[in-house]
Amino acid sequence: MSQLVIEIDTPEDEALLMQLLPRLNGRLIEKRNTTQSQSKRDSLKDVLERIIQAGGAGKSFGDASEWQREIRSWDRVLDGREE
Repeated sequence: MSQLVIEIDTPEDEALLMQLLPRLNGRLIEKRNTTQSQSKRDSLKDVLERIIQAGGAGKSFGDASEWQREIRSWDRVLDGREE
């Protein structure tokens, strides 16, 4: 068995597909209406621009070298080696 995701532009084409499904031993599992047009969707460029305008994502992570020092302090000394 396989599942397919199909995008159909017109209601007429959708009706035709629904008529064909029983003949192909297929069934509709889930129907999603995507009425949002491509122009209304946020493009990756728009999302990245908003992140940059907000000051970037780096501020929420803090100082990378401080994080590295903290993580390395958790390391244990290996057998046969001194600090």
